[in-house]
Amino acid sequence: MENSEIDLEKYIQAVKTAIEKAPLRSEDSVDLSDIWVITSLPVDLIMECLKRPEMKLPSTVSKIIFNKKVVLKNSDYLNNPQGE
Repeated sequence: MENSEIDLEKYIQAVKTAIEKAPLRSEDSVDLSDIWVITSLPVDLIMECLKRPEMKLPSTVSKIIFNKKVVLKNSDYLNNPQGE
């Protein structure tokens, strides 16, 4: 494994942790700007991490949005019908 791949794994883990800490917005989404505030990582690096196949979103998060556009959708999202 290359050094750059090891470094990217650290960033992917940091992004995953930030997603878990980030507030849920409308439709159970997380805004990329919240991930940025939590991690202080450059937006381009966060985007790169989100594109990786090992990036798995928690089942409570439906999608990641940035500038009102969907960046990553969660196929494992569990629609929580509480309150309906």
